Amino acid sequence: MKTAINYDLGEIRKLVKRWPDETREEMRVTMDRIVRRLEAEIVKRTPAGIGGSAGLRGSIAGEVATLGRVVTGTVGTPLEYGEVVEMGRRPGKAFPPVDPIALWARRKLGVSEKESRGVGFAIARKIAIHGFEGVHMFEKGWQHIESWAQKEMMGIGERVVRRVEA
Repeated sequence: MKTAINYDLGEIRKLVKRWPDETREEMRVTMDRIVRRLEAEIVKRTPAGIGGSAGLRGSIAGEVATLGRVVTGTVGTPLEYGEVVEMGRRPGKAFPPVDPIALWARRKLGVSEKESRGVGFAIARKIAIHGFEGVHMFEKGWQHIESWAQKEMMGIGERVVRRVEA
């Protein structure tokens, strides 16, 4: 799942022509500040699960990249089940994989290895029949900082001018 949010900051084009290095640097610094705060907000809203900080929560990371005049910020997780935790799962779909659920049952519920396969199967069946609500940690994290992020982006021009005049 990928969501893109683009800002058209018309004044930035003028600043890039006049002060290209200073403008690009301020864009990068601003995007880094936004990405770091968004990452923290998402992590705060992510269920700890069996891995705690080493699981889904620990896999969430942000990155800022500059390609020419374009600065992008990304926050995500490489773990496949991150999207399922975010979006939830509709009922009526095929069974989710039993083995990871059985491992979760051993670690989180304390069931024996012998019992874990049966418990994992029962949980997988319930998920397949009833589905479950998503946590929406990425969505809620963005909603929490969106107005602040917009202000940060809109303040780039003023900060570039201050930088140049200093």
